[in-house]
Amino acid sequence: MSGQPPAEHVPGRDAAGWPAYRRSFQYFALSRLVVAGLLIAYVPVMRSMGTLDERFDAGLFLPVAAAYLVLAGVFFVLSSRPGRVALPTLAMIQIAVDLGALALLIHASGGQRTGLAVLLLLPNAGAAILVGARVGMLFAAVSTLLLLAETGWRGLDGQAGDSAFVQSGLTGAVLLATAAVVGRLARRLESQERLAWRRGEDLRNQLAVTQAVIADLPDGVIVLGARGEPKAINRSARDMLAGATPGAAVLPGLLPLRAALGIGPASAAAEPVTDVAEFIVPGVDGAERRLRARRLGVPSEGADEVVVLEDLGRLEARAQQLKLASMGRLSASIAHEIRNPLSAIRHANGLLAEQLGEPRLERLATIVEDNCRRIDRIIEDVLSISRRGSATPEALPAEAFLVQAIAELVAQSGADARRIECRARAEMPIWFDAGNLRQVLLNLLGNALRHASGERGAVRVDWAPDASGRWTLVVSDDGPGVAPASRVHLFEPFFTTETRGTGLGLHLARELCTANGATIRYRPAGDNPPLRSAFVVEPAPVPGTHR
Repeated sequence: MSGQPPAEHVPGRDAAGWPAYRRSFQYFALSRLVVAGLLIAYVPVMRSMGTLDERFDAGLFLPVAAAYLVLAGVFFVLSSRPGRVALPTLAMIQIAVDLGALALLIHASGGQRTGLAVLLLLPNAGAAILVGARVGMLFAAVSTLLLLAETGWRGLDGQAGDSAFVQSGLTGAVLLATAAVVGRLARRLESQERLAWRRGEDLRNQLAVTQAVIADLPDGVIVLGARGEPKAINRSARDMLAGATPGAAVLPGLLPLRAALGIGPASAAAEPVTDVAEFIVPGVDGAERRLRARRLGVPSEGADEVVVLEDLGRLEARAQQLKLASMGRLSASIAHEIRNPLSAIRHANGLLAEQLGEPRLERLATIVEDNCRRIDRIIEDVLSISRRGSATPEALPAEAFLVQAIAELVAQSGADARRIECRARAEMPIWFDAGNLRQVLLNLLGNALRHASGERGAVRVDWAPDASGRWTLVVSDDGPGVAPASRVHLFEPFFTTETRGTGLGLHLARELCTANGATIRYRPAGDNPPLRSAFVVEPAPVPGTHR
């Protein structure tokens, strides 16, 4: 929107930077420069034609015309350089100079009989346009008085009769009428231009908002011309049609898009194939990206077409997420219903085990109890995911919290406390919900203890800044780590590599981290022996701190 007035300022005659007003002023200054040049040429032309008489005062006419030409050039330069002098002030100065110079030139040429009085129309019309009707009428009245004064001066010498006064009066009346009519028309044009500017500003603002909204839409939007050339395209559509060549100037997906919708020279003679069509764009690593194109409305012949692009893979992933969410709610409901009969089974099995004397039957009762506990653990994990609710993060003292959480785990599981080493730097607190972080730690430490060796410090908990300066919570162990084929599925629900695992621990840990604005990832050990496989949790920064 360059070249326009500020949005809070309505353009008008007082706006020194208003481009339309300045252009009118420049045209007025240019016309004055042309008139001044013609007045210089007036003397030799009229002299060659023999029309100059003894009343023509060349000694006065030529110096005034030359001075007028110089001043016209100065005013033209000033009109081309904004900010030096306010345009209304400069316009009034120029018009005053015009009236004075033209009055002298009319007198030097021998009066109104030469017809130079018609030149007064230019400054008077300019005054009505540039400085307003009232000021324009004032200048017209001054022009009339100057004409009458010049006629009266000549009448003192007997060079002007009654007809000269009548001619001066008629010329003055014409000047007054011109100022009134031109001023009124200028006001109407100015009001219309103000209204048009406001409407244009509204349209520009609406267009900017529309472009900002369309630019961030997840769906692609592209405007195609009659020959299938893209006239406008948002970021999502460009990414979709770029396929395996992101950032390319020529989008490889345009050709299949045109073919699918029947747009472009190749299909100009045929009817459009369909208003909704699917097509394929080559993706990264040889994968194919399936897209769906949908026309908006029915365009007229030769008009531009608006096409909406949808990534079918993303839509299917979204549908899968909704399906998993529904299954999660159903699983939570079923788990809740299973818990009551399971409690009854465990209670009955416990009573039965007290009356069994044979080792074989006691072993069967133990199997029932173990599997009931396993089912109960699965139920507890499912319910934990379903009722995790919204987190309320707080600044937790790192060292005290981690030591207490490890002590709770040791007390509950009976693990050897010497296998767990806690190394926490206390100067930076952990921004996390206390209950959520405790659950995440229990899940990660439980996994680490199952796979680590029995050596002292086999499992390590670190709270310290990493190489980039971001504070991270790292739970590592000296175990064999996760196989490469399984790493991509680590955080999926019900994925486990253990026969007795539930497959919900890491999924729950990720859900809790997401609820607290944190991230969690697996870091393999690699080929460097000092490195250990680990799960890295990166909490959100504590508000008011810089990490």
